[in-house]
Amino acid sequence: MRGIWLLIFGLSAGCSQKQESPPPSPKKSGLRMAPAKLNPDGLARAFQKTLAQNDAEQMMMLSILGHGMHNWKIIAHARNAQALKTYEAELSAAEKKPREDRTEKEQARYFTLHSLIGKIKQSHTEEFWQAQDAELPNLRRQFVEQQYLQFVVTLTEAGLNPDTAQLGKIDTSRLSKNHLDAGLNGGLVILHFQVDGEDLETGVAFECVEFKDEGWLLVGLPKVIRHTAIGPQPETQPKALDPFSAPASE
Repeated sequence: MRGIWLLIFGLSAGCSQKQESPPPSPKKSGLRMAPAKLNPDGLARAFQKTLAQNDAEQMMMLSILGHGMHNWKIIAHARNAQALKTYEAELSAAEKKPREDRTEKEQARYFTLHSLIGKIKQSHTEEFWQAQDAELPNLRRQFVEQQYLQFVVTLTEAGLNPDTAQLGKIDTSRLSKNHLDAGLNGGLVILHFQVDGEDLETGVAFECVEFKDEGWLLVGLPKVIRHTAIGPQPETQPKALDPFSAPASE
């Protein structure tokens, strides 16, 4: 897909030692039927189950990536509306300074803002979404073959072994009824894990939204987090295309 809106869920590396061998290859058996509608708690438990079973495709079906473009449009339009508001406010402030008084950097930003605003407005065309739809199979394959494995490696290196860790507390306190300022039920869910009854510092956070027909779905790549801020925090891995993300223009 030519343009991808990168969500806040970049993968975060842990501080534990690396595995000596890579995780087993995830199960792949072709695109499957979507699960029944889930609430946030059910989505979290289904997510944990896909990890325990090393099932990349089933995890994909818990996200907007496993469905059609309709839900992608909802998220993309909401995110683009937020970005458009920010860019237009910044442009309005920039235009108050005469051209001859702007620095080179300020003038470059001025042109960049015009370009960003134009691209967002162009992303509402039918032609744009037809192109995004055509690219969807490639994004699904990218997740199953690359992004899922990257997530599992990051999780394991952070000290959480999906084969042995058990799901503990499911924190849904950050969910709201006006997610993305778009009147959506959604937000961040935090997962806590245990091993032999002991709480782990490493956890997982993911963004999810409730959709009319599909129920609650992930709308961003899960992020490996640490619950206790002790010592140096994990560094974010280099940014990569997020196949769970909502597409935007570029």
